[in-house]
Amino acid sequence: MFLSKRPYGCLLFVLLSLVASSGLKAQKNVPAFQASPYTWLAKKFLDSLTAEQKLIAQVKFEDTIRRRWQREPGQRQGLKMDSLNEGQKIAFHELMRGCLSSQGYLKVTAEMFNEDIQKKFEPNLGRGEFWLEVFGNPAAGNLWGWKLEGHHLTVNFTFNGNKMISHTPFLIGSNPANSKTDSVRAGLLILHNEDELARRLVNSFNEAQLKEGYTTEKRPEIVFGEQHKQQIIVPSQGINFTKLNKDQQAILRALAKEYIDNFHSAEVPSIDKIINATTKFFYMDRKNAGEAYYYRIINGNILIECENYGNHIHCFWRSDNDFGK
Repeated sequence: MFLSKRPYGCLLFVLLSLVASSGLKAQKNVPAFQASPYTWLAKKFLDSLTAEQKLIAQVKFEDTIRRRWQREPGQRQGLKMDSLNEGQKIAFHELMRGCLSSQGYLKVTAEMFNEDIQKKFEPNLGRGEFWLEVFGNPAAGNLWGWKLEGHHLTVNFTFNGNKMISHTPFLIGSNPANSKTDSVRAGLLILHNEDELARRLVNSFNEAQLKEGYTTEKRPEIVFGEQHKQQIIVPSQGINFTKLNKDQQAILRALAKEYIDNFHSAEVPSIDKIINATTKFFYMDRKNAGEAYYYRIINGNILIECENYGNHIHCFWRSDNDFGK
């Protein structure tokens, strides 16, 4: 009775409902992160910089610095994070969120803030001790990229216009790995699953599986992905995915997904392309929580590695397409 007295209002309500419904259908299959194209996010950040800052932050795509990475603390080339004002930091965080998943973004920023707390033990650290660069001109049809790097962190993206063509090398670390003894960070574990799932898997191995997938030998001083930065070279040891039982296969898939899920699913290999019949898993050193160990997941051109000094962890993802090469 109320609507019948307002035919135009009723018609408007119906039309708006139809438009909203069709809009939802049109957007249903479009990932949210594509709503702001990568080039737009990068340009927005560059446009927020002063002319002097842009000269430091923007580098030619062909510059060899684009393909260098390291995890140690110390000065880098590029624009330092603590030189940005609030608006510039907001624009850069928008770029990070556009390229990383929610999980990946929160891990990266948690690691940066963790460095700030760790500064009381290591004065040369801090959340401002990170450097960023944009390589090339972010635009349709152009090859370009960006990098964020500092202690325990190297984030590298390469694009062709708005298409992401590489997200590696990627490194994230945490010291301490478990902040149980620090009153400020008590209980904080930034890289919990990367640590827990690997130990759960190796501790489930039977005697035959241990002979292939485990050694008591001390972990390498430098992971293989750091020893050989130009290509993927690792020893042949490892237990094949097909020699794991179903529960063990599920754990290995969950472990690999912890690395994959730092990025948008449409931009990285699917779990089935990383964990399949050609995948090998290998674990070295100790098997108990809080002890030193190393493990890797290798499948041809994809290498995932993790080293833990006991309570100091580094997680790596390398590929033969590092920097879109």
